[in-house]
Amino acid sequence: MSNELRKVEYQSISGIQVELDADTVIKYCARGNGNITPQEVALFLRTCQAKRLDPLENGEVYLIKYDNTKPAQIVVGKHAYLRRADRNPEYRGKKSGIVIVRDGKVIQKEGCCLYKVLNETLIGGWCRVFRRRAGADVDEEFYREVALEEYSSGQANWKVKPATMIEKVAVSQCLRDAFPNDYEGLYSEDEMLASGAIPAEYTVVEDGDAPAPEPPPEDPVISVKQREALFELARNHFDADVVNDVVRSIISEFGMNSTKGMTTSVYNQVMDRLKETIENLSEDAPGGEEGPGSGQDQ
Repeated sequence: MSNELRKVEYQSISGIQVELDADTVIKYCARGNGNITPQEVALFLRTCQAKRLDPLENGEVYLIKYDNTKPAQIVVGKHAYLRRADRNPEYRGKKSGIVIVRDGKVIQKEGCCLYKVLNETLIGGWCRVFRRRAGADVDEEFYREVALEEYSSGQANWKVKPATMIEKVAVSQCLRDAFPNDYEGLYSEDEMLASGAIPAEYTVVEDGDAPAPEPPPEDPVISVKQREALFELARNHFDADVVNDVVRSIISEFGMNSTKGMTTSVYNQVMDRLKETIENLSEDAPGGEEGPGSGQDQ
């Protein structure tokens, strides 16, 4: 694999600077028993870059190849779909639930509660997603309804909580209809399980007797680029002689006296607090504007 296909750098949709390479994909982002090919790794890297996905962010996306008879599958984590929609400024929420039969009547219910005591029979799932495009005055509605018999494998989660599973399939499909540019080519784990593209149950088998590599920390220390982004934001809105004091004051609110060793979760809170401070400064300044400063952080 050429060097340009072995590593990518980009900013995720969460605003985190991502540096992803082929070795990291193989060690931490792959699932199953199959041998991942260089071409499959390259496709995964480019997909993550194009869609601004971070595979090290709480299982947002990963690569599954459970044997060598089928190609590897790029699977988006269950919660990543909704997080991605939530960050789209045109997203106006959703409604979703299940389709049941009760007393001979077909009923759409919100949520995933199926009451056998009421003789309810699950037959499908549904979702409505609302989007307001830039410049539009009204919301656009997208609707998908999916039949349980078309998706249920009757195994694993489909056996023990079919209502939850079929509702998630409906949500994934409806979001993809509403935001094709954001979700094109991205499929949730529930959809992949339902289609048979990945098995209902699979395990990761390590090669030989060597111990499995330690997983990346759930809350990694920020990178140099993230630290630079923090100070750059401060320099753009405060005079040079107060930049360090502003940053030091904010990080002290989170029990820190330096950015050294700062974790990603704290960094995200610090950035939010800095942006809030900048907004308050803009509101208090004459005419609602303040001139950006420039300077060097220590």
